[in-house]
Amino acid sequence: MGGKNDKTTLPHGKVREIGRSGELRAGTILGDHVIEELASSGGHGSVYRARHRIQGGRVAIKVMHPALMALPRMAERFVREVEVILRLHHPNIVKVHELGTLSDGTPYYVMEYLEGTTLRNYLGARGRLAPEEVLAILEPVCAALAVAHEAGIVHRDVKASNIMICEGPPRVVKLLDFGIAKLLAPEPGRAGLTSMGQQLGTPSIMAPEQILCGPIDVRTDIYALGALLHVLLTGRAPFESNAHEGLVEQHLAAPPPRPSQRAPVSPALDAIVLRCLEKKPDRRFESVGAFLETLREAVHAGRSEETARAEAERRAVGIHVDLRFPEGADEADESLVTALAQTLERAEECMRSGGFLLATVTSTQLLGLKLLSADPVHAKTERRSAVQFALTLHAALQQQDEGSAVHANVAVHVDAVNVRLASELDIASGNLARTEAWAPRGNVDALAATDAAIEGLSGSAGGFFLEPGPPGLTIVRRASTRRSKPSLTMVSGQGRPDA
Repeated sequence: MGGKNDKTTLPHGKVREIGRSGELRAGTILGDHVIEELASSGGHGSVYRARHRIQGGRVAIKVMHPALMALPRMAERFVREVEVILRLHHPNIVKVHELGTLSDGTPYYVMEYLEGTTLRNYLGARGRLAPEEVLAILEPVCAALAVAHEAGIVHRDVKASNIMICEGPPRVVKLLDFGIAKLLAPEPGRAGLTSMGQQLGTPSIMAPEQILCGPIDVRTDIYALGALLHVLLTGRAPFESNAHEGLVEQHLAAPPPRPSQRAPVSPALDAIVLRCLEKKPDRRFESVGAFLETLREAVHAGRSEETARAEAERRAVGIHVDLRFPEGADEADESLVTALAQTLERAEECMRSGGFLLATVTSTQLLGLKLLSADPVHAKTERRSAVQFALTLHAALQQQDEGSAVHANVAVHVDAVNVRLASELDIASGNLARTEAWAPRGNVDALAATDAAIEGLSGSAGGFFLEPGPPGLTIVRRASTRRSKPSLTMVSGQGRPDA
């Protein structure tokens, strides 16, 4: 594909020759649409925001990366993705309106514009989700997959970054990116979307048969659903490694961890995840319908048990750890990724040893919570102890990071949480879990504390000093490390550290 005599045939024989490849500037006209701005760019192509020239409706336009034009199979796969979506009609699958090519043969397609965020970003901002919300997200995802499977199509890349959450009301969940989908029964005389012997997919969610380039069927998507369910319930992938080889080895041979090892999860949900992640396809759920039915039963049963328990609002102290790469750093750099993982592991160990419940665990953030006494005098003592612990934690992370490019922000706050008392404490929700409202956004070189955390505390009596910080935050240092001027990055007039 790409030469004058080697064009890919588009659906319905429709070819629109417009413009040239490369980054498209604002104002560029593609058929009936005008480019507004570049929305995102990746290895396979770029997505632009655009509007209809007459009607004014907003759309998204995906243009294949020009470099891939030299690879006919990649160009064909780009076009075939559209063919797949055009075969599927479902409210939870992104709609494609039009397919065309630029004047040099580079394909593009026009699809509905989705206002929202990916599930990956949603999870990164909130940490692990409650089972009820997990079910609310996976129900439409499974509905979309069921339609694809009925049409003989396996998605093969069901992951959080390929799921879009469009906040409403009502909220709409969309399944994206059928670029590596596989047709189980291709049309006569035509190859499937991908061929046997091709290892395609995302390493963190690839089923063993994908890794081994074996036969693919709907149970490959079931495996990915199990990995996704584990992520949503715990905030972490079931298998983690800094090296591709390490992930491959775990998917092929290592038993998957139970979600309950990482978060308060019921045995029923544990069993669902483990069944999805069976190495042999015939031991998994046979369909997304069977998976979803079992998930609904587990979530509803768990909720029924919890309604008999008291759910009360309590005050708690929270310590937030936010690990960051330096600006402009290559986040794929193995040494940086290793340093971050080691620092995160150290922070987890410290939190647990300090008696803090890990309410949020992501690849870069932790939130540890500890309930405060209802007695104001005792609560004040507990807050002081928490500040002292946070100082120790910050010092430990700084010492571990010495010579490393990874930076650790540590902040402490006190606010309300909703508590469920079962066999073990479960923090259900609450203001304290919304770290984006109180944690520093920019890099801070010392412990940051909110007014609620240090109210009424005398720093000198606890072996620490309090220094003025940005509005809403105070800098806390040990007596031996007190400095005359704190080194902070501020946002002028924002009342918060830099984003």
